[in-house]
Amino acid sequence: MTIDADRKQTLTVSTIRNVNVVNIMQSILRDKTKTRSELAKENHISVMTVKHIVDDLIGGGILVEKVCGGSDVGRKPKALEINEKFGNIVCINLTSVDEISFLIYDIYEAPEAEQTLEFDPKCTYRENLLRAVGLIKEKLAALHTVTVGIAVFVPSAYYENVDLVNYDLIADFKDLHIKQLFAEAFGIGNILVLHDVVPAAWSEYESMDSEADSQFYFYCGHGVGGFFIHRGTAVMGEELMAGEVGKMLLLTDTAGKKYTTFEDMISVSVLNRKLRQAGIDKKFKEVIRAYEEQVEEVKRIVDEALDVIVRVLYNLLWVYNPGMLVVDSCYSDYSRLIMTRFQEFVESLENEAIPIHVQVRQALYDEYHMMRGCFHMVRDAWVDEIYN
Repeated sequence: MTIDADRKQTLTVSTIRNVNVVNIMQSILRDKTKTRSELAKENHISVMTVKHIVDDLIGGGILVEKVCGGSDVGRKPKALEINEKFGNIVCINLTSVDEISFLIYDIYEAPEAEQTLEFDPKCTYRENLLRAVGLIKEKLAALHTVTVGIAVFVPSAYYENVDLVNYDLIADFKDLHIKQLFAEAFGIGNILVLHDVVPAAWSEYESMDSEADSQFYFYCGHGVGGFFIHRGTAVMGEELMAGEVGKMLLLTDTAGKKYTTFEDMISVSVLNRKLRQAGIDKKFKEVIRAYEEQVEEVKRIVDEALDVIVRVLYNLLWVYNPGMLVVDSCYSDYSRLIMTRFQEFVESLENEAIPIHVQVRQALYDEYHMMRGCFHMVRDAWVDEIYN
């Protein structure tokens, strides 16, 4: 945690202590064990400051101090650890209309359990959700550790002040207070409901190995969305909809003045429908293979989508002007195609009077990267709870 001078935060004994508590906890979480002297050196604070904070955390049952193994001669050093009763963090994926998946991590990000529950078509969405909650509680009971937080990611914007999710993609989210439901089911307060692109974008941003200080994250799967991060700050917009590029309207018929959304022209679901209408019944992974093998009708349909994506992404460069553009999809071969086509397009315009430059790469992480992003956001929130 760093103090941003631009925010003109008033430095007090209390705020400095809070920063030190967070840094000490993060050091131990990162390396699992730390001595007091290591904490002082790593965080550039005095041993006495470490003592006051650590003694409070031990007294509060957060940390434990154990004698390190080693030589029988001389004084044995003591190492600090998180109390083993803490715990676990649950990450729950509510982005599908057909299934709910979840993954349970220990406090150090090691996966402990995961499962996908397919919906029972005879049940309502809420009933299926409660089935999943029951299954998660069974898994947690077998772990015998304290749950310190829950992350729930959803496919659209979440409005915390009313505890509701935009229900444009999943109609059953209407009037469903998700945070309240999970708080009552699990009896904890540290619950984050997150728009799915947010943790994914943060995971990619934190992994950047470049000098770029801004990133636009573009996702094209069954849904289409985006998220912009500038110098460590998320650009959310007035209604938390900034980056929702899938909702952009594009002209499809100049004469008839007909419009459709960007998502309805390029998503995996739309391409699958167009392919079926053309008599091509293939899984999407096979579609990409057929495209690369130059199968004519497949190439025509996919190229139409790629051409639209390239134009929109290029226009977005002039709106956001990011240093890095990350392309992601539930099908890595599709995101690779998009990335390659876009790179070629940008390079073809490098001799323009006012060229625009951007680093373009495919998303680094596998299908769990949203869960990883959720995990870290929830764990950080738990650490914040400790010093509060």
